[in-house]
Amino acid sequence: MRISVKVTNFVRINTLYNNIPILKTFIMKTLLFCLLFGLSAAAFCQLEEKIKKEGVVEGAILIEGKEVPGYIRKTGTTVGLAPEDKTVYPAPWQFQSSIQFILKEVFENTEKIRNKLYHRYDAKDCEGYRYDTMLFESVKYSDMSAVGMNMIPKKMFMRKISSDKISLFFYFDSPPAILSGNYERVYEECAEPALVYRVRKDGKLKRVNDLNIEKELQDCPMVAEKQSKGEYKALDTQGKKIPLGKFLGSKLINNTTFRTDVRLLAIDDYNKNCN
Repeated sequence: MRISVKVTNFVRINTLYNNIPILKTFIMKTLLFCLLFGLSAAAFCQLEEKIKKEGVVEGAILIEGKEVPGYIRKTGTTVGLAPEDKTVYPAPWQFQSSIQFILKEVFENTEKIRNKLYHRYDAKDCEGYRYDTMLFESVKYSDMSAVGMNMIPKKMFMRKISSDKISLFFYFDSPPAILSGNYERVYEECAEPALVYRVRKDGKLKRVNDLNIEKELQDCPMVAEKQSKGEYKALDTQGKKIPLGKFLGSKLINNTTFRTDVRLLAIDDYNKNCN
């Protein structure tokens, strides 16, 4: 019995001895994985802290159709003009002007970030930029909705919200250089986007409200014909036709009261069914 136990123990010890290289390899790999994971987590936390400290957002600039990754200084907000007003107001019009950009590798590999490491990009300097999840395209636009300096065509960045045969953009008016009185109302009004469209890649940008469906989309007879018959009617939030009655359902009312909705329906129809 004692001999049997000794033999069994010897076999176990011998097996363990033979497997020591395998165990050592497993332990080393496990330790290495834990070390790399720890270093990666620490580096990620340091980068997040750096992004927060420098006030930047991950993004990219578009040059010759390619994205150049980097970071962009935060923009798109402003504060109240009154000394006691600490409110942060949305300022989406700021996205339409220049941006401050730093290359990804420069930001992540430089210990102390200095202002000179950032490069200013205007709409004339690149094809656009990506700010977090938002895409901005460099375009030339003149706002003909009111008489003023905005009627003069100029290059700007404009947020692109859909890309198709007819693409859609958001355009924002900028507040006057000098504000007095109820600046909160001005900020609120300027933060409301105007829908802008462009037919094909080289088309002129115009407000959706100004789209002449029968004239500008005549290369798609189906859409032009449906508009001439007043078949584009505004929809409610459930996607059902609003019961406007015989008079309110007329082409005239749909093209005035629901002007934007009708044009968006025609644009959607054009994108889906026209070449």
